[in-house]
Amino acid sequence: YLNANCKSQWSGRVWLDIEGSQYWLGSTSSNQAWYKQLKDSCKTYSVTCGVYSSSSQWSAIFGSTSFSYGSELPLWYAHYDSNPSFSDFSAFGGWSSPHAKQYQGDVTQCSLGVDKNYSPSF
Repeated sequence: YLNANCKSQWSGRVWLDIEGSQYWLGSTSSNQAWYKQLKDSCKTYSVTCGVYSSSSQWSAIFGSTSFSYGSELPLWYAHYDSNPSFSDFSAFGGWSSPHAKQYQGDVTQCSLGVDKNYSPSF
């Protein structure tokens, strides 16, 4: 269904979803180690990856916005402000600029519930 009807909506990239500190390992050092293994698996298995997170989630999970690993991957950050632009972006995790922004949730496209996203490359 997705390939036939919504192919233009698929980036071909696996996004590492870095949010929800309650789902992680409990300590920031354990979270950092697990994330490093996850990110490194992208290269090991030749998978094109990116990182989805927000500054607040990154800090809660890894202990600081200055923890940096994987910043060569594109960043898709979340900030639900209904503003399709990067004007609100503040650097974190080693990223000085984002690839995409999720700016609004709970809309319907291709008969599916999705969140609205912005990127100059879309």
